[in-house]
Amino acid sequence: MDSLTASVIGPYKAGKSTLVNKLQQKKGAEEDVSFYYFKYSNKNVTLIDTPGDMDVPTTIASVLSISDAIIFCISPDIGINFQVGEQIIMASSLGISKGLFCITKTDISTSGEVEKLESSIRALIKGTSLENIEIVPIDIHNEQNIADIRARISAIPYDSSNVQKPFKILIDNAFESKGMSIAVGTMPTGKIAVHTEGVIAPTPFTKDISINSIQINQIEVPSAEAGDRAGVAIKGVWPWDLPRGVEIRQKNSFKDVKSGELKIEVPPLYKQPLVDGSVLTLICNWQNVSITLSNVKKEGNTLTASFEADKNFCFNGDDKILVINKDLPIRVLRVVGKATI
Repeated sequence: MDSLTASVIGPYKAGKSTLVNKLQQKKGAEEDVSFYYFKYSNKNVTLIDTPGDMDVPTTIASVLSISDAIIFCISPDIGINFQVGEQIIMASSLGISKGLFCITKTDISTSGEVEKLESSIRALIKGTSLENIEIVPIDIHNEQNIADIRARISAIPYDSSNVQKPFKILIDNAFESKGMSIAVGTMPTGKIAVHTEGVIAPTPFTKDISINSIQINQIEVPSAEAGDRAGVAIKGVWPWDLPRGVEIRQKNSFKDVKSGELKIEVPPLYKQPLVDGSVLTLICNWQNVSITLSNVKKEGNTLTASFEADKNFCFNGDDKILVINKDLPIRVLRVVGKATI
């Protein structure tokens, strides 16, 4: 079955959670992010509702890095602010090109305000990977309008080629049930079945495992594939050995590193110095590591450098890696850029 993971982003008080509550059929685990589900036209959709405040750029970066698409909520009363700009730069840096821009609070806005905001959004995303994403005004009190949004989200194309790639489960939650650990996470690529063997990564969590059972939306299923958020039961591992950021991967399909060479495409609006000794945060899925740069060279908007991380992280060529400077003050651009290693 086709599945889709979409991050719901936007500025504080833009109506993200209100919209998601209208769209969803079932709510999942909640911590600093909330997972919601609905099924439409034979497609499973997972929505990840993100924090509205600006203090958690690492969480927004992680959610975007594991998403197939975005649902970007902007309201006329909030308009285009710094938070909107930073999130657009994050999404565009990661190459996201599918989703919807939802103009919210249209029931308390004039048609002129809605049209002005739509024009501003279109100007802001011009030249980015987001420029062809549809902009849709919505009224959460109109059930037909909500049904139309569900249909539009479900119509976002599913990339079936991801199923053919090595599997990975990006764990965001784990708990114990009937003597086994249940690891819950998003599958951006691959396919698994009961008894599929894999490995937990990165170091020092490395351990070979076998999947005993699989659930999607709390229903036991024989298999799961790219786009699903699945729960898998595994023996011989404690839930506390499966914190957010640990991943279950296909053996011999990834690298597990603590140092190396990287290249970063730096947005023109990032103005902070990048020199030997710069300490930044590297985001790869739910993994969040501190890196120190050396041998820094910059030509135009392309930076190359050696890096040393504070802990190991794992990745392969399909992973989206974003580097941010989370220690900068709010309202200073914190997105250093997309990285390749």
